[in-house]
Amino acid sequence: MTEIKNRWSEREQLEFFGSEDLAGMLVDLVRPLGLEEARVTVVELHHRPGAGVSGVFEAATEDAILYLGATAENLEPVPEGVVTLSSPKGQIEVWLHPADPRLPGLALATTPESVRKHWGNGRNLVDLRTLTYRPLRRAVLKATFDDNQEIFLKVLRKDCDTLFRMHELLGEAGIPVPEPLGPPLKDVLAFEKVRGVSMAEELMHGSTIPLQPETVLALLDGLPAGLMDVPARPAWSDRLGWYGHAALTTLPEEAQRIGGLVQRLGRVLEGSHRGELVPTHGDFYEANIFVERGSVAGLLDIDSAGPGYLVDDLACFLGHLVVLPALDVRYARVPGYFETYATAFAKELESRGIGADGLFARAACVVLSLVAGARDEQDPQWRDGALQRLELVEKLLARIS
Repeated sequence: MTEIKNRWSEREQLEFFGSEDLAGMLVDLVRPLGLEEARVTVVELHHRPGAGVSGVFEAATEDAILYLGATAENLEPVPEGVVTLSSPKGQIEVWLHPADPRLPGLALATTPESVRKHWGNGRNLVDLRTLTYRPLRRAVLKATFDDNQEIFLKVLRKDCDTLFRMHELLGEAGIPVPEPLGPPLKDVLAFEKVRGVSMAEELMHGSTIPLQPETVLALLDGLPAGLMDVPARPAWSDRLGWYGHAALTTLPEEAQRIGGLVQRLGRVLEGSHRGELVPTHGDFYEANIFVERGSVAGLLDIDSAGPGYLVDDLACFLGHLVVLPALDVRYARVPGYFETYATAFAKELESRGIGADGLFARAACVVLSLVAGARDEQDPQWRDGALQRLELVEKLLARIS
């Protein structure tokens, strides 16, 4: 079986996950569960470069709906409750949601009675919805109770205790991270809602820049030194080759163009100084920042926080920011804000001996990492979005002297 998997390229996996062949296999798989001739559709696909493709599928009849998780990643030994399906190129593992074989806490967080029991404090649960779910990796759910309080449940595959301690560490340092509602329970962490609104929403609807550049810099400079004791994680620029591969898998017809961009970015990164190793957020962009009257009201998703480089946090911020106008016309003010942030960040980094070329090259790496994320099986025009992101990589490279 290993020999079969070695022929199973990630491009072939993507094609198979969206094929009628797999849909037919899943129809047969759910038939013994009482779903006769179910309609099977792709809800979403996730491509993790170097690991493989995973997806969520809906199997529906007029009377019932089931959700299935599937992955082409190697799960050997195959966990109990997981079914193996084979194709001429390779195999995938399938499970009935929420029995994710790498997220044992998912069933706890997606079962209303369990959520009410463990986090309701005597209140009734009126709504429970999944905000994000990456099979085998993580999930985030929002629970609303009858007193209108909202809490958020984060389901992790590992390091839940470490994340709990990081929240305590940052909270004690005055960083407005969500407050945990207690230690982890079966790798599920529950959090209170932070104040304010997401910076993404403010960028869309506000009439002025949500945060001044100096406020952003002060937030990052204020991250506590205790984060230096957390294991370091690679930045986007450290995984340039992987993200180039993912972009190539998504847009194979642009192979020469993508290869050229990866080579040019690699040359700039090799010659650019990153500065000193400092505490960093690791996933610093507008969706993870909440604002209120020009101040930072909340900092979310600190899972990747730890030792790193300021230039990479700022590049992550700029890389996500530059993509927004292509996602929604209501981000019309963002190009002007981008120039404000880019100018201020470059000036501050240069005062610390870090060149602007490295900043823009690392921002381009972030955008390159988002090319594969444009793939949306529900949107027949997704390829246009992927090409737009590739163009943005080129525009960021054009800023480099």
